[in-house]
Amino acid sequence: MKSKEFRNLTLSLARNGAPMEPRCPHAGECGGCAFQDRAYADQVAAKEQALTALWRDEPLLAGLPLPLRVAHSPDVYNYRTRMDYVATKGRFGLRRSGRFNYIVELGECHLIPPAGFAVAYALWQRAVALGLPDYDIRNHTGFVRYVVVRRSPQNQFLLAMVTAQGPYESALEELAALALAQPGVVGFHWLLNDSLTDLSFGTPLRHWGAEMLPMQVGPNMLAIGPNTFFQNNVHLLLPLLDDVLAAVTADINDTKPAVADLYGGVGTIALHLAPHVSRVVTVESVQESAILAQRNCESNGISHVETVAADVVDFLRQAQPGVFEVMVADPPRTGLGPQVCGELLRLAPQRIVYVSCNPLTQREDLHMLGAAYRLTALRGYDMFPHTPHVETLAILEHVT
Repeated sequence: MKSKEFRNLTLSLARNGAPMEPRCPHAGECGGCAFQDRAYADQVAAKEQALTALWRDEPLLAGLPLPLRVAHSPDVYNYRTRMDYVATKGRFGLRRSGRFNYIVELGECHLIPPAGFAVAYALWQRAVALGLPDYDIRNHTGFVRYVVVRRSPQNQFLLAMVTAQGPYESALEELAALALAQPGVVGFHWLLNDSLTDLSFGTPLRHWGAEMLPMQVGPNMLAIGPNTFFQNNVHLLLPLLDDVLAAVTADINDTKPAVADLYGGVGTIALHLAPHVSRVVTVESVQESAILAQRNCESNGISHVETVAADVVDFLRQAQPGVFEVMVADPPRTGLGPQVCGELLRLAPQRIVYVSCNPLTQREDLHMLGAAYRLTALRGYDMFPHTPHVETLAILEHVT
């Protein structure tokens, strides 16, 4: 099964679910909510069926109960920690599902708290009033590309405006003042994306107010920036982290294990594990995130987490077998790949705990790891309600 086939299967299964009155009039059109107009229980059931279909005939799954289960999001609205609203052709909103160049105009959005959308919309309206031209992705003209909202569990907001080059610094000053005057807004960033690539990330030019957004995750306070990767469901993040912790610490020779946290980001998983393990080495190739991981360890008083800024495969090649009892991996959508899987097979940790945002690349990786590992658990998490996306957690035990 290919990625598009898995997505289409999930969509078709969800579309067969019971209808539900959506909060948004654009449900089903907007790329943010493919099936907000379907009953939520049926959305989750569709993801369970799609995951089960993906794995049904796999020998690796032998002995595990079917159908595979997907954890519900405690709240299916106001759940996202980041939203990227595009400004183009006089419109403000999100790209239409399946039609990248068509913008669904939004006057409301229920994926973040109302205050977060309100300030983003007000910034765009003020930018229009100030005469800032929005960006035309086809002609590569204009200035304002995206308004980005980052949101914490405590409903504080870090705003960013992503722009092309332009002589509009005084206008950005005014927009920053408007943003910081809104309830809950702690900071405003001006990010430059002057490339031909359509990205809602950019090089920081200036910021007003706080540079970072504080994110409370369990007992830890993490700092993230406007470009930082972070899990996108504020309600389901802690349950997922608790399940990762349970998988890491279960029955490891009655001792606290040493853990490698691969693709560690700003240290979210490492800090959650730290009180329960002997040590953690968190590995992150993005320099900005690795610096923040070190900063987050220090600010939370955690001394036995080591931060390594390196590509995961390079780090693993330098490691020796037996150094880590457990390895946790949370890679991007491309998955681990043959080189990382080969190094994991060489190092042979007792357990691998694998978090994935792409079940298809995870399945490919598990095929390779199956040469020396047995899959003991596989479950899903509905980190993105109303969409075909599903997060998965796999636990593998070394076969001795």
